[in-house]
Amino acid sequence: MRRTAYIGLGANLGDRGETMRAALRRVAELPSVNVERVSAFYETPPWGKTDQPPFLNAAARIAFDGTPYELLAGFQRIEQELGRVRYEHWGARTIDLDILHIEGLTCADEALSLPHPYLTERAFVLVPLYEIAPELCIHEKSIVSYYDEIDRTGIVRAPELSAPYPLMLIAASDAAGGIGRNGQLLTHCAADMAYFREMTMGGIVIMGRRTMESLPARRALEGRENIVLSRTMERADGFQIVRDLAELWTLLGRLVYDAERPIFAIGGEECYRLLLPYVHRAYVTCLAGTYEADVFLPPLTDFVRTGCRRREDCIFEIYERV
Repeated sequence: MRRTAYIGLGANLGDRGETMRAALRRVAELPSVNVERVSAFYETPPWGKTDQPPFLNAAARIAFDGTPYELLAGFQRIEQELGRVRYEHWGARTIDLDILHIEGLTCADEALSLPHPYLTERAFVLVPLYEIAPELCIHEKSIVSYYDEIDRTGIVRAPELSAPYPLMLIAASDAAGGIGRNGQLLTHCAADMAYFREMTMGGIVIMGRRTMESLPARRALEGRENIVLSRTMERADGFQIVRDLAELWTLLGRLVYDAERPIFAIGGEECYRLLLPYVHRAYVTCLAGTYEADVFLPPLTDFVRTGCRRREDCIFEIYERV
């Protein structure tokens, strides 16, 4: 039976952000699990035992097959793989994975209590859960009500990326922000083509259907894993097709499980707009002049330029999320 569950993640030792993302990738890799939505990462003060570093906390909604105990066992394996050591109750930990709530199910035994007994009492659980499931009801009371009543002092969105995968964006745009015209690039710039190949080779590239159709002979880019986001496409040789972000996260969980591979959004406009909230770095080639573009790069309003260099007629800029 397919069930919907809400889970909590926490870490306060080591590289917290990357550990949280690694945990989400491994959850997505579990054969019976689909990760459907992930909250932002929040920095939260320690709870219970206060003489320890601040935590990163997040919540996720998943769909899974099997029993809650099988899911719990999978989570415990992931904790062990990522170096979880249980030094003391409520103490510091590398990673913590908790099952918070499973729709239509309650239980209370030594192994598992559902809903989680502290779910409605802990702001570090309620804040990320409220973000992804404000309509949820626990003990016949809405998450909104619990959220409004809880003390949220000291809880802020963390500077670490708030997504399971640290994505990058790469694009070429003219002075007006245009990136394409009539389903094609604005212009052929040899320096930009070489730069794009250099940056993306060996990595994963994510594109929309129209960008895929604009590739020469609609052939996949060699030396890279090609993913197309499309609700209408069924298959295309050399490409993996995903219909939405949930399928994308699940696929990426398989592709980057044991290897660090750069992941780039490469266009077009709709693909950029959908993935921009998950992008931490953008590589933008500034083309000389303006063209009669009909698609545009979404504004990088949450980014700051950190690098710039010129090659031939192009200026290559690097932007980092603030």
